[in-house]
Amino acid sequence: MAEANAQRDQAHRGSPCRGLPPPGAGDAKGIAVADQIVARAREAADQDYARMLAELKREVGRLVVQTTAMVVGKILTPEDQRRLVEETAKELTTQ
Repeated sequence: MAEANAQRDQAHRGSPCRGLPPPGAGDAKGIAVADQIVARAREAADQDYARMLAELKREVGRLVVQTTAMVVGKILTPEDQRRLVEETAKELTTQ
């Protein structure tokens, strides 16, 4: 076994990959680093999704208020606007 390892190391030194660790060396560390990168990317994607969803709900609420004001033909009070936005947000979350 030692002879096989020595031959592998000798072949590795003469290969274009010299300077890189021999095959199998550090695989666990590399996998752990890759897992961390993937976990951070998923977390960032989840945060972006939540942020965009909240932004979309606010925009839909604003558009509902604007459309309602045009249809009804009156100026909505801030309380009316708040109530309509909250009702719209509730409906969006239940769908």
